[in-house]
Amino acid sequence: MNKSLLAISIALAGAFAFAPSAQAANLTLINGDDGTAVGLNDPTAAAPVGGNPGVSIGEQRRIVYKYAMDAWGAVLQSNVEIKVYATFARLTCTATGGTLGAAGTNWVLNDFPGAIPNTLYHSALADAIAGEDLVPDPDDPADIFSQFNGDLGKPDCLAGSGWYLGLDGKTPEGQINFLNVVMHELGHGLGAQGFINKTSGALGDRLGGLTDVYTRNAYDNVQNKPFDDAAMTNALRATAMKTPGRTVWTGAQVNAQAPLVLDRRTVLNVTAPAAAAGSYEIGFADFGPAPSATSFPAGQLVLVNDGVAAASVSDGCEIPFVNAADIAGKVAVIDRGTCNFAVKAKNAQLNGAVAVVIVNNTGGVAGMGNSAPPITDITIPTVMISQADGGLVKANLPATAGALVDPNFLQGADRNGRTRLYSPTVVAPGSTFSHFDTDLQPNALMEPFDTPEVQAQFDVDLTPAMFVDIGWTLNPGNAILGTCDTTVKALETPGLIIGANIVAESKLCATNAHGSRALYLRCISDHATELQQIGAITTTQLGKVRQCAATVRP
Repeated sequence: MNKSLLAISIALAGAFAFAPSAQAANLTLINGDDGTAVGLNDPTAAAPVGGNPGVSIGEQRRIVYKYAMDAWGAVLQSNVEIKVYATFARLTCTATGGTLGAAGTNWVLNDFPGAIPNTLYHSALADAIAGEDLVPDPDDPADIFSQFNGDLGKPDCLAGSGWYLGLDGKTPEGQINFLNVVMHELGHGLGAQGFINKTSGALGDRLGGLTDVYTRNAYDNVQNKPFDDAAMTNALRATAMKTPGRTVWTGAQVNAQAPLVLDRRTVLNVTAPAAAAGSYEIGFADFGPAPSATSFPAGQLVLVNDGVAAASVSDGCEIPFVNAADIAGKVAVIDRGTCNFAVKAKNAQLNGAVAVVIVNNTGGVAGMGNSAPPITDITIPTVMISQADGGLVKANLPATAGALVDPNFLQGADRNGRTRLYSPTVVAPGSTFSHFDTDLQPNALMEPFDTPEVQAQFDVDLTPAMFVDIGWTLNPGNAILGTCDTTVKALETPGLIIGANIVAESKLCATNAHGSRALYLRCISDHATELQQIGAITTTQLGKVRQCAATVRP
């Protein structure tokens, strides 16, 4: 999902006392659609779906939003209410793509007690650290500002899609899970957002040139310097943010937990000649079979010659290849450029290649999209290697290489285990830098695009670790219902929020029970039983949840 950085208000905090202790955070909704019949107040009748008992579209949207706020509230600690403004509006959209949501902090603060000097903080985080509402403005009380696309599913806005308003993660094909998107956007407002100009590289863009708690964790692994290092110029930061794989996260918590979350990386393993031997990072294609030791066994690499030198004889854009006989049964090495990736792969396949290695024409590697219309009959795997790696390989042909899983290399991290931030070659103002990279596998909540793989009702992966790296305190204990400890951890490393889910569900059950203790107990018992049946909690914990529910007065 794309995120657009919204207008940010600047406030300089005065002196405030520290809070002696923290409690579960309380996030409350400021309904920006009040007084209208749209968005969060859409009166269109709707049948309950996926555990969401609302009877109108607007009510179901409000329930999802509160569920997400309650879940994050159970994960984070703060003595200060976090006010969240939310509304529906048309966001950037076409029939085939668009922005699902946009969010960010409404206020930015610095130099308050407990803050790192000369460092910008997001409002909710600053309040949590200070233990005080640092900007008690009755005319603009929100800490977080969020918008969601109200035109989703219309012919000119991701046609055929729509919001799925269930709470169970069982999103029908073609629909967008609203809970995932709300959890994601709240993540930005809570601190997953850097105040840096994505094009110029200027720190504290329009905010006095200061660094911020998010950007303090960003690192250029080519210059080997933090983004806010005195030697890092604006130009260097700008280049790093548009070079895939170059901008990474150095926060200790994220990188300690990354091996618990991320898959091991599939690489191109060159075994001969010795001068080129090694594991090479690869980019993946949206077409053809995924590269593996089975689909891409070790074979000889041969540079393509398509006979047309207008751009490059090795770009593979014309057929038949001049050296088709040499390509047959081998791995085709093709330069990026001139034509679409899928066209190159299909041409190589038609010339008898068993796999394709595309050499990038810039730093890093990138994902490779299909053509339009898409080519659907590509049966060989295609990978990309970097320009520098490609130069080394081409200088040492013939070479032997195949795909394999490198147990020492994480899918979504660099060679030093630092998790990657989103750095596409073309700057995406609302997405570049303030997200984890799309290279992460499995997909993470704070990547820039929504994927059905994310199940934010149960698992928020590396996001809590990121929050710790920027200064948040997490709930170290168990989910509490009424006055009772459920024995289910609110947050379990890495990113499992089963206890927080129980808290959010309990609040929903209590609201929907309308004062009926029997209805509440049945609701939370049914939910806990479902959690036990999928293995999320034990039978003993199921009994404890039921016992604790008896202490709740709906």
